[in-house]
Amino acid sequence: MKMNPRTLSVLLLLAGPLGADPDWHVEYPDSFCVVEGSTATIPCSFTHPAVLRVERVVWCPDHQICHLTIPNVYDSSKLRADSRFLYLGDLVGYCTLKIIKTEKRDAATYRFRFETNGGRYTGQKGVRVNVTNGEDVKVRSSVTDHVVKEGGQVTLTCTSACSFHQLDVHWYRNGHALPETGPALHLSGLTNDDTGNYTCSLDSSGQKTSAPWCLLVGEYEDGEDVKVRSSVTDHVVKEGGQVTLTCTSACSFHQLDVHWYRNGHALSEKGHALHLSSLTNNNTGDYTCSLDSSGLKTSAPWSLVVGEDEGRYARRVAVPVVSVVLAVFFLLLAGLVFAKRRHAQKKASEVIQKQEVDCKQEAVGASEEVSYSTVHFKRNSSRSAPGPEHEIVYSEVVH
Repeated sequence: MKMNPRTLSVLLLLAGPLGADPDWHVEYPDSFCVVEGSTATIPCSFTHPAVLRVERVVWCPDHQICHLTIPNVYDSSKLRADSRFLYLGDLVGYCTLKIIKTEKRDAATYRFRFETNGGRYTGQKGVRVNVTNGEDVKVRSSVTDHVVKEGGQVTLTCTSACSFHQLDVHWYRNGHALPETGPALHLSGLTNDDTGNYTCSLDSSGQKTSAPWCLLVGEYEDGEDVKVRSSVTDHVVKEGGQVTLTCTSACSFHQLDVHWYRNGHALSEKGHALHLSSLTNNNTGDYTCSLDSSGLKTSAPWSLVVGEDEGRYARRVAVPVVSVVLAVFFLLLAGLVFAKRRHAQKKASEVIQKQEVDCKQEAVGASEEVSYSTVHFKRNSSRSAPGPEHEIVYSEVVH
């Protein structure tokens, strides 16, 4: 069977000058995943007969052989090249390509071609580069709980819809860049200084980052690190009203597994904010939040009273207060009256006792008093026998 010379030349270009000769080869991954805006490095290597010298290397998108004037992202024979595509290889055996700040339009199948003084070869397999957005970038932890004791350890991994092989992953704590890079962040010998929100980014700008992952280091005490905040200042809300309770901590709770409880019973709502509307008396109770579903590590309770307005609540509180004040007042008044009565009775008793003493003293004086009287005798000159004329006269006794 005869073959068209043109077709034969194309096949030779596709397969290389020596067909399947292992001396002519390009090695790179089958596919590659890049997050939009990130920097990715496509590993690549090639081989050729040692006696030959490489004179030109080319990277091109979506073309089978990258020959002649086919659009390319890098061509060693040209001074001008796309500044976002950086060739990290050489003319000996390495052909690694770096894509800086990838864009959606960069999604393509890239192939590497090298030309020597004795032949040329294109890696037909190529590498498929897929570009995705950064919304699915997340931080995973080696521990299920967000609270780790001092001295412990944890490994955080930056994950996405595509793998991070050879990606430029950067880490941040509370928005500040950490010196560690790579898809995994290993933290050991933990102290309270390691507490914070951890995020990962696929470029050094820190603009496209994952959702934060909260790490709390230290001994956990109920209500100490986690608290409930309310959208209202008063604990009393009218029926039909609304309130939003927020679970707060040393770090934010975005994307955290926050559970809510009323009077110790789990609620169906989850998330860092609990929205309560059209309130009824059934919503009255003590609300707590927890960082896990066990409910063992919860915040201090926040009390909510539904059904009375502020005036009624104030009156309800004021009534017992006024009652207590009045009771105290009447007790003091009664005590004062009683004291006055006791004082009056005591004075009267003292007066009576004094009168009795005076009377006794007067009686004793009267019994001891002696009364004297004068008796006058009248004699007759004649010594005749006594008769009427010999009258005895007694004087009046005067006391």
